[in-house]
Amino acid sequence: MSYISFFKDRFIPTDEINLNFRDNFLSIVRGYQVFTFFKTIDGGKPLFLDHHIKRLLKNTETMGMKIEQSYDDIEQLVFDTIAENNSSTGEFSIMIAFLGGKPVIGSDLYSNSPMDILVLVNPIRIYPAEFYSKGITVGLFEFQRHYAEIKAPFTYIGGLLAQNAIIKNGDYDEVLYVSNGNVLEGTTFSFFAINHNGVVLTAPTDGNILRSVTRSALLNVIKKEEMKFEERDLPIDEMHSCKEAFIVSSTRDIIPVVSVDNHTIGDGLVGESTKKLMELYQKEILELVSNRNNV
Repeated sequence: MSYISFFKDRFIPTDEINLNFRDNFLSIVRGYQVFTFFKTIDGGKPLFLDHHIKRLLKNTETMGMKIEQSYDDIEQLVFDTIAENNSSTGEFSIMIAFLGGKPVIGSDLYSNSPMDILVLVNPIRIYPAEFYSKGITVGLFEFQRHYAEIKAPFTYIGGLLAQNAIIKNGDYDEVLYVSNGNVLEGTTFSFFAINHNGVVLTAPTDGNILRSVTRSALLNVIKKEEMKFEERDLPIDEMHSCKEAFIVSSTRDIIPVVSVDNHTIGDGLVGESTKKLMELYQKEILELVSNRNNV
């Protein structure tokens, strides 16, 4: 099946999107771009679109980017692009990106032209069912993002290094960043642990981790259920001794973790609290898109 995306000023088959090296020098060579990823659920409805657009626009402002589209323009463009595709055959993975173009002169590091916009549509990634039913193993990698709250290519160098060093060898399913003895986040996901007192633990959004949209949504669920939680430094030793652990992201939702760095978490099985949060989160997102559809 072919998918339709939007690039610059027109709809185009996803497989036909190409970046001209010279016209996109700042994006390709300098990494001057910002982006966000999300998925659709319930027949092509974008999940947490409002939060993704707001974070994207904040990132463009931080990066000093010149853009022509407003919040409403971007939102409408996403819905128009989804409408160009057939959601009856499955859900989509969508990336919105602002891409730097041609420098003012030669290989300069800036441009006076507005950023190009891309709404990229692909089939949603389906993770193995056993990840959710049996949990995954996670390795550790010493790294901390710089400018962590900006979702841009240069903040993913740690993920590239970690996956090439650890994941490709097949020793673990995913990788967690650690720094100064504390657990931070994953290469493309947030991390949570639950201690033996039932307190949900996660690293703070203090500039050292991405301010994840899915992480924020899950914390809202935890607050509504009046579960105890703490956003604070999480030492590696304390994480190893926790009863349960799990990861969250826009494409994965919640996936249980049963082992970290060859240390079994709890009894090595998916915990009851994690199962409860998995159910509550699915209920939350379905209600969210249903309520939006009825507005």
